Amino acid sequence: MRSYDVMLSLIAGTTTTAGLLVQTILNEKEYQKGIKITDDQMKEININKHSVLPDWNYTISLN
Repeated sequence: MRSYDVMLSLIAGTTTTAGLLVQTILNEKEYQKGIKITDDQMKEININKHSVLPDWNYTISLN
């Protein structure tokens, strides 16, 4: 990638036949390294991995 603007534009251009709209922003915040999430915290997140490339394709639901 040549720049963050190019990267964000490419991501924002993602579409699906179902009408997915993608919005992108550049988050320049620095995060503390080494923060661990407990198994109980992970269980609270409703993550459903897709059958194709499940480490990259997943849905996070609020319910």
